[in-house]
Amino acid sequence: MVISLGYVTVPAEHHAQVSQMLSDLAARTRAEQGCLDYRVSHDLEVPGRFTLVETWNSVADMQTHLALPHIGPAVEALHALGARDLSVTAYEAGDPMTML
Repeated sequence: MVISLGYVTVPAEHHAQVSQMLSDLAARTRAEQGCLDYRVSHDLEVPGRFTLVETWNSVADMQTHLALPHIGPAVEALHALGARDLSVTAYEAGDPMTML
């Protein structure tokens, strides 16, 4: 299993547009093979910042996702809207454990 954490901050004037764009991307991604979950959240402490949490069956599934033709244009669109600090870090995880 692979869990990735992503972050991006956008100017206030583009917050609603980016929110919709990321929501659409998450819905589309959740339908992809190997995607177990994809969530987008508004950061409550940093205005304009979004947090992306993805869970994949495997690194290969995530790499396939990143190579899809709509991902590059989505990243370009974020940059065109003034995105800064865009990052995604993936972590390989073992079996899930219920903690609470």
